[in-house]
Amino acid sequence: MAAYDIQTLVLTCGATGSYVFAEGLSSFIATPKVDVADTVGAGDSFTAAFIASLLQGKPVREAHAVAVRVSAYVCTCKGAMPLLPESVKG
Repeated sequence: MAAYDIQTLVLTCGATGSYVFAEGLSSFIATPKVDVADTVGAGDSFTAAFIASLLQGKPVREAHAVAVRVSAYVCTCKGAMPLLPESVKG
């Protein structure tokens, strides 16, 4: 990360989980077990939720948790852009 001046690195591993690495921080969250209807939009929703959370001032670990919740929820719906209930948005 230092060689390329990267401040935050996110690695998603599908059904296994995801990692976020930042200065002095590493975070792993296992992917919740859900009834998958469609995986289209899972990665995009993860990224959008993570970035939106950071822009709202949430700490990296909290942004990571929101991203995991949103992505898991999207996988339970058909189509890439379901309406998100407030309980998922965090």
